[in-house]
Amino acid sequence: MREEGRGQQSALADLRARLLAAIRAYLAKSYATRESLRSDEAQHLAEDCTQEAILIIQAKLGDFRGESRFMTWAYSIAIRVVLGELRRRRWRETTIERAQLGQVLPVWPIEEPGPERSLQQREAWALLMRLIDTRLTPLQRTVVVAHAFQGMPLDEVAEWLGSNRNSLYKLIHDARKRLKQALLEEGVTHKDLIAVFDEPGSGSHLLSEGKTFSVQRIS
Repeated sequence: MREEGRGQQSALADLRARLLAAIRAYLAKSYATRESLRSDEAQHLAEDCTQEAILIIQAKLGDFRGESRFMTWAYSIAIRVVLGELRRRRWRETTIERAQLGQVLPVWPIEEPGPERSLQQREAWALLMRLIDTRLTPLQRTVVVAHAFQGMPLDEVAEWLGSNRNSLYKLIHDARKRLKQALLEEGVTHKDLIAVFDEPGSGSHLLSEGKTFSVQRIS
């Protein structure tokens, strides 16, 4: 990958074939894809994401430390690219009014077979919403709600607020620190909170488009 000439071209061709196959397989299993993309759209999406992932991998080769297999590292980058594009597509299809962006805290009607389990989740959700509402700055609250709960891609949030990705990364990082500290003051760790929503066998098990993922992203 770092060498010029035929060796690099051969490595790039092999990488492209592997990533394209992995992305196609991921999209084939994706509920959102099966529901909202035709097969030709999925093919174009896979090819576009593969090309973008290769460009990112080439730019970040210096960051690869060999702590995992190269292809494991490459696959993780490719899947992040795909998830980002799927989020952007879902966002374009949403009907959230602009006046509600970053303002309306979500209500989650949890449906669990066990009343005790449901009560735990409702209490945990209410706690999280209260801390977001009272312990974050107005700007932190707006960004967290828009990005983590309303599904607005970070690039879109940055453009909407006249900011940039790096500034928002820092803002979200600071918001997470505030929330973790606030949770500790309530006698709860962020891992405890996630566990309530992500217990194996639970109907709210971690999904990329689910509520639990929102909890993961801000905790």
